[in-house]
Amino acid sequence: MSGLSGALTSDAGPAPTAPAAPPIGGTPVPRWPSYAVLGAWTLVGLGISAHDGEWSLPGLIALLAAFALLLAATAAGGRLQVPDRRMLALPLAVAFAAALAHPARRLMHVHGGALAAVDVLAAVTAAAALGSLFVRRSSLAWRVGAALAAATGIVTIIVAPDPHIDVWYLLQQSSTGLLHGQDMYRQHWAHSHGLQAIYPYLPMTTVLLAPLRWLVGDVRAGLLLASLLTSWQLRRIAPLAPAGLALLVLVHPHWAFLVDQSWTEPLLVALLTAAVFAISRDRPVLAVVALGVALACKQHIVLLLPLFAVWPRFGLRRTLASAGLAFVLVLPWIVWSPGQFWHDAVKANLDLGVIPRALCVPSLLLRHDVQVGFWFTLLVLGVAYAVVLWRAPRTPSGLALGSAVVLLALDLANKQSFFNHYTLPMGLLVVALATATVQRKEQRA
Repeated sequence: MSGLSGALTSDAGPAPTAPAAPPIGGTPVPRWPSYAVLGAWTLVGLGISAHDGEWSLPGLIALLAAFALLLAATAAGGRLQVPDRRMLALPLAVAFAAALAHPARRLMHVHGGALAAVDVLAAVTAAAALGSLFVRRSSLAWRVGAALAAATGIVTIIVAPDPHIDVWYLLQQSSTGLLHGQDMYRQHWAHSHGLQAIYPYLPMTTVLLAPLRWLVGDVRAGLLLASLLTSWQLRRIAPLAPAGLALLVLVHPHWAFLVDQSWTEPLLVALLTAAVFAISRDRPVLAVVALGVALACKQHIVLLLPLFAVWPRFGLRRTLASAGLAFVLVLPWIVWSPGQFWHDAVKANLDLGVIPRALCVPSLLLRHDVQVGFWFTLLVLGVAYAVVLWRAPRTPSGLALGSAVVLLALDLANKQSFFNHYTLPMGLLVVALATATVQRKEQRA
């Protein structure tokens, strides 16, 4: 597997150490921003797992601390190094400790021996990721960790055939409906205890997941595959980095819960990883397609367009091409039922209200009888955009870091944020660290 340096990781020799990031513009790259990013990743993982992504004051405090760390790292220039083994020890040790001491249980609709099997596999996977820091064969260590994660996901899907969440019902039934020519924005979701007549996403979410529903009977297989694909891409981006870096996206606290609940963020992480990877390899067509498909999957990806538009290796013209591709992909459903599409994909999301159990700042304020409107979200996003556009390096790593900061700002300030929403910026933080290898010979614009 060729990397950005053009070298291969040997399975026979001693485990390589990721080289320190070379100077940019003649200035040595400090280590603390990379520590800050890894610390933020760890805090987000702990924060969202504290109460399975629902309201928890310690969880929100951890998330706010993570956001502060990321703002500080970005304001300082956002130049990152590929983490070495010592830098990865803390997040991987925390993931392993969380798997042992606080496995996902409360909202998992599985009990007894089946749940124990998921817990054991998740802990073994996290142990393998931590152990990969001490083995000599980095490529083999990644394969073992990825295989264990795949086993964890497969067992989770098998032992929890009905996760009792509306997302799973609407993805399953819209995939079946797609096979029979039905419009997902006109369908009703049988047996769902939440959404029953609303499809809240953009149509490419179902289009991409439907083949796995048709082949193996469960869309969660497609989301599991997306997570594994992201990890594989990270190994390709930084093959000389410790295997544990690419495994971070498979072992964060309560990762099995993410698989169980069929949340769609793994699909977005895979697509955005592909876009940043393609930019780093000067493959603009692939980058345009990956970003365009991500835009046609979920609405809030549009918030990343200002960043892609100003990044020199992508730019406004390619950003417009991605937006145009997304529009073309979504157009059949707009034409099919424009009123229903507007209601489900736009209005229903904008009409959501703040609820006490959400894990975000507006929920905290609501608990103290303070209600904030959309202006609050715009204010926090404005701060994130300002810091990113002012200081983030104009590199693939800076683009991934900036995207993570903007999306984390959205999650903290949005009306309803839960476990799944925060896993997208978590994944982009790992992408930012992996793509730090391509910073050489580049300057901040």
